[in-house]
Amino acid sequence: MKTLSMETYEAVSNSRRSFLKLTVAAIGGGFTLGFGLPARGEVRDDLTTDAPFAPNAFLRIDRAGAVTFVMPVIEMGQGTYTSVPMLIAEELEVDVDKVMIEHSPPDDKVYVNPLIGIQMTGGSTTIRGTYLPLRRAGATARGMLVTAAAQRWNVEPSTCHAEKGVVIHGSTGRKLDYGKLVDAAAKLPVPEKVPLKAPADFKLIGTPHRRLDIAAKVNGSAKFGIDSRLPGMKFAVVAISPTFGGKLVSVDEAKAKAVPGVSQVVRLDDAVAVVAVHTWAAKQGLVAAAPQWDLGPNATLSTTDIVAQLAAASEQPGAVARHDGDATAVIAQAAQKIDAVYQQPFLAHATMEPMNCTVHITKEGCDIW
Repeated sequence: MKTLSMETYEAVSNSRRSFLKLTVAAIGGGFTLGFGLPARGEVRDDLTTDAPFAPNAFLRIDRAGAVTFVMPVIEMGQGTYTSVPMLIAEELEVDVDKVMIEHSPPDDKVYVNPLIGIQMTGGSTTIRGTYLPLRRAGATARGMLVTAAAQRWNVEPSTCHAEKGVVIHGSTGRKLDYGKLVDAAAKLPVPEKVPLKAPADFKLIGTPHRRLDIAAKVNGSAKFGIDSRLPGMKFAVVAISPTFGGKLVSVDEAKAKAVPGVSQVVRLDDAVAVVAVHTWAAKQGLVAAAPQWDLGPNATLSTTDIVAQLAAASEQPGAVARHDGDATAVIAQAAQKIDAVYQQPFLAHATMEPMNCTVHITKEGCDIW
């Protein structure tokens, strides 16, 4: 997969057309700043909108000064619900603890991960992919708010600065909250380029900060996909072949359906699902179904076998990802050579909670949580 290096991404993002097509609109009593992240440097001119809740609006400020950030990535325990808002808050000059987070809807064109090419969270790309675009979005909004205040006071914008959601005139000390400036800022032209803060001026980036989502996770108010509830919803528990290439041979469907609450048994080539009115009934139904498996060609495959296969494969020529210098010649001339083999057992790169998915199917389509 072709991705952008940070250097390439910097060059691409410096172009107004490729980084963002900004729209500022006085909609619904607020200031909406929408921008599109570039997909591998591709120019997208269809990412603007004049609706405050449109899918390309990442940043909203209302007349009360409340800041809403539409989050383009998901939180999976890696801290994105804190680190990514810090990028916006740093350049916007607002308290990150007061930034309200609204998760983005699905849209590969608007919420694309610029380093992957689709709307996806993974590969340790979140900060690398959003670092410049979100900082520029915050800086652009801040600059327009400062300009709006300067025009109201009939002074030069350079004599004003923003701090903690307020624009301040340096020589007189006059102040205006962001909320009082959004209507005027929405009427201003969007600047082609905006200066970003120098690292020496960072107040948030590079500093430790408490996780913004910890309280909700501790008190149980945080909602996860598995918490989704819909009227008349059914619950299913799935058993999959314990080996790759294995097949389902048989299930005792009658015993499974004899469990109170079980309504259906669904057979697949390599799996079986038991559907019920609640999770416990589905789990009990699966136990009663007692699925039997043909373990297939990998029935006796062991860790020892896999290690031996990997060792044999390592002796064969492989793909060259990078070739710097002549390692063979340098090693041959070394006064001391160390030869060692390191092995790491297979570890599950998996979630702590049960893998889950909620699907609501209608005539128009389906929603997935």
